[in-house]
Amino acid sequence: MPKKAFVIWVQEVKLSEFLAREIDAEIIISCKKHWGRFAIPVILRYIIQGFDTYRKLQKIRPQIIFVQNPPITAVLIVYFYAKLNSANYIIDTHTAGFIDRKWIFFHPLHKFLARRALWNTAHNYKNLEILKNWGIEKSSVLQFYTPTRAEVLPKNIKLSTELEKKLKNNSDLKVFMVNRFAGDDAWAEVVETAKLMPEALFFLTGNDKKISAKIKNGFPQNVILTGYLQHAEFIALMEHCDVILALTKRRDTVLWSIREIMALRKSFVTTDSDAIRHYFSNVALFTNHEPKDLAVKIQLATKNQFELKEKIDRFLEKDAIRWKNDILNIQKIINDAGE
Repeated sequence: MPKKAFVIWVQEVKLSEFLAREIDAEIIISCKKHWGRFAIPVILRYIIQGFDTYRKLQKIRPQIIFVQNPPITAVLIVYFYAKLNSANYIIDTHTAGFIDRKWIFFHPLHKFLARRALWNTAHNYKNLEILKNWGIEKSSVLQFYTPTRAEVLPKNIKLSTELEKKLKNNSDLKVFMVNRFAGDDAWAEVVETAKLMPEALFFLTGNDKKISAKIKNGFPQNVILTGYLQHAEFIALMEHCDVILALTKRRDTVLWSIREIMALRKSFVTTDSDAIRHYFSNVALFTNHEPKDLAVKIQLATKNQFELKEKIDRFLEKDAIRWKNDILNIQKIINDAGE
């Protein structure tokens, strides 16, 4: 079998780690955002990461390289390596690479690299339509893997003293929001929902330094800002909560967090979009993000949590078969290229 590598230029790599494991690829992570206390400018950072990736590829000498996109710069480095070393590459493009404004600017480069790739994978059918419209026939949907509970929930992880205190001193409904305070996060709507549900405690994850003190001072007392959490603590806190919110304002996006939520068998409320409904219509409650609607859906998720857990179990049985078939297809493409 051909030797494989998986190139990633981001910090959060869980979803790609599972894919790399399934295809027996060695992971190459190049992500250098800071030099000591100082942030590295993007262009300089990409130059540093580019040299780091190329050096690691030369050391491993893979014949097949999976590369996560964005950033498209990572794909460009892999393209040069593949061209100079008689290797093949597969581009695994996340939704941002198709629809975010900063990456749309680089679509001509993306098309050039996609046409020369051994294969292209997209995370949902809406993204695949873009590849097909570009004339990229060597492409398919590769949905995320759904990890097991043991794979996402670490053992003996202790929450901070402050979070433990909040959890122990409050017996009310606990709502967890997957959040980064990014432009596509519906955190403002969730804060307004918290005002309508004083009986519930809302945990909002993410670096809240991105928003002003004036805005935070307007938050109700039942909103708990956790700050940025390491992944293990993030999952541990999710496990302690009753209902999970996985919301996005970005169109045609299927969220990785839904897979982690289902691994914990948690009832959840997610964004009412065509792409998300297409894949999760039987296991989720859907919202338009309007606070009154969100409040209703949270209450329904609480009331129907056992029924929703049963639906998740049935979904995961079928999804395990889907994942196995997806991996077999990818492995065949890889093995055929290595012959």
